[in-house]
Amino acid sequence: MNPEQAVSWFRKASDLGNADGTCSLGLCFYQGIGVEQDLLWAVRYFKKAAEGGSVRGMFNLGFCLHRGSGIRRDHEQAASWFMKAAESGHISAMYHLGRCFYTGVGVLKDLEEAASWFRQAAEKQDLSAMVSLGVCFYEGHGERRNPESAVEWFRKAIELGSVDAVNSLGVCQFLGKGVEENVQEAADSFRKAADLGSEAAMVNLGHCYYWGNGVGKNLDEATSWYSKAADLGNVYGMFYLGNSHCETAGAEIVSDLSSSWQRDQRDQEFLMGVASSVTTTTKGSPEEEEAVPILELPEEASG
Repeated sequence: MNPEQAVSWFRKASDLGNADGTCSLGLCFYQGIGVEQDLLWAVRYFKKAAEGGSVRGMFNLGFCLHRGSGIRRDHEQAASWFMKAAESGHISAMYHLGRCFYTGVGVLKDLEEAASWFRQAAEKQDLSAMVSLGVCFYEGHGERRNPESAVEWFRKAIELGSVDAVNSLGVCQFLGKGVEENVQEAADSFRKAADLGSEAAMVNLGHCYYWGNGVGKNLDEATSWYSKAADLGNVYGMFYLGNSHCETAGAEIVSDLSSSWQRDQRDQEFLMGVASSVTTTTKGSPEEEEAVPILELPEEASG
């Protein structure tokens, strides 16, 4: 492969009006392939490609607008370009548009619309959309609450290689939602996903070691898994890691204050969903569960 030659041919195609060639040229500038990385030029080419009808250009321009990469952040415009790309059949755009509706970022929050876009992308085998649709069924967000359907979508995603789905299935196994309760199998699922890099699974496995659920109780192991998640930038890993240290330090201190490290097993949180859009769920009844979605696009725009 000759990156410089690739840039040269993309530029020639772009100069002749080929919108996809323009988009590919933008990707080269975005990623620094064959040219020095320049996000400003990347956005210019994505915009030209999008306006020229390139569906990939529409998605990538929306991506940059959402992140503020090479252009001022504008969530409304980002959602608008995601919509155009999604309506033109871009699968990743369908998924990201669903997340916009799920969180109310750039559009009015609409869980039914979110679930609809997740379903469209999921039916085209987008793994993140499959997991997100499963979460919608689990939580009753935009779909009638149906843990069995959630598990079905998680299993489909697992068959296609989704690590996030392995973790989400583990949550269902632990809580006995949509599948028979089995904390041993849940811990095994968390470990499998954690070993493959799932931050959420690392936190969940830490919980298992903390309380001795499905594994032998081991506070050192719990702290180790929280630490691994924290080192990857996971905010829940950071919180529970700090909590573990404070719990140890304050074990002999009597106080009337409410300490965040005074944990109750009945209120323990489990992280479910795609790595960048986490939902926390507890062992309470479905009506007591609360979803906390966190929107964060991938590190790199994709065609």
